[in-house]
Amino acid sequence: MARRLARTAALQMVYENMLGGDGGEETLSGLIEFTPEEGDQEFIDQVLEGVQEHEEELDAVIVRYLKDWSLERIARVNRAVLRLAIYEMTYCKDVPSNVVISEAVGLAQKFDSPEGGKFVNGVLSSVLKDMNKEENA
Repeated sequence: MARRLARTAALQMVYENMLGGDGGEETLSGLIEFTPEEGDQEFIDQVLEGVQEHEEELDAVIVRYLKDWSLERIARVNRAVLRLAIYEMTYCKDVPSNVVISEAVGLAQKFDSPEGGKFVNGVLSSVLKDMNKEENA
């Protein structure tokens, strides 16, 4: 399974949904050269549906870790990256959170900028720190 490519495809579909599109198969085939392998499509569908279903909850987590920022001020692509990563960290326990964060930083750098990657890393590192505190409490 090409999880990195599947995650990239899922991000692009989440982003398209944020812009009012449907994030469907046309997006999957049109935005990147990607042929889902076994399990990839299931992952993409799970993440896309999960982010849509838990959008308010994910945004509330993001807002909790913003310092002097509002959700609307975050670049849309970074907001999509954060939603995707926090969803994975919370609901997809098959990938370690540090790997999810590393992949999210890479996506933010690729689709936004190095500064976007630093921003995403800061937010997600804080989320993970508090998740670890809760698990150990």
